[in-house]
Amino acid sequence: MNYSETRELHDLLFSFMDMFHEKFLHSFRNNNESKTGMKKNHAKIIMMLYRFKSLTSTEIAKMLYMEKGSVTTLIDQLTEFGFVVRCNVANDRRKSLVLLTDSGKAQMEIIITNHIQSMDELFHDVDSTEIEQFADNLKNVVKFMNKL
Repeated sequence: MNYSETRELHDLLFSFMDMFHEKFLHSFRNNNESKTGMKKNHAKIIMMLYRFKSLTSTEIAKMLYMEKGSVTTLIDQLTEFGFVVRCNVANDRRKSLVLLTDSGKAQMEIIITNHIQSMDELFHDVDSTEIEQFADNLKNVVKFMNKL
C-alpha cells in the first residue's frame, strides 16, 4: 500500500470509531445505565467475559487500557454483585481466571436486549435494504479484522 491509501484507511477507521461512539456506544451506555444501574466499565467487563468466556485480570486490564489495580476493584465489585467469580488456574497458583456467573450471563442478556432496543430506535427510519447492506459490510469488516 502507498501512503495515500494507508492514510485513507486511517481516516476511515477513525471516522468510523468516532461515529460508532457517537451513534451507538453513547446510546447503549445511557440506556444500559438507566435500566441496569451498572457503570460502563462494569458492563464492558461483563461483555468481554460473555464473549471470551474467561479472562485474567491482566487480560481485562489490557483490553480496557486500564491499570490492573483499577480492574481488580471493578472485578471485586462485580463479584459482590454476584455477576463474576474468580477461579484459580490449576497449574499456576499466581493466576486466576474471571468468569461470569449465571446471574452475570442473565445481566448480559438484559444489556443485549437494551442494546437491541436502542438499535431499533436508531434504525427506525432506515430502509431495510440499507440495513442488510450495512450488516453485510460489517460481516466483511469483522472477517477482515480477524485475519490481522
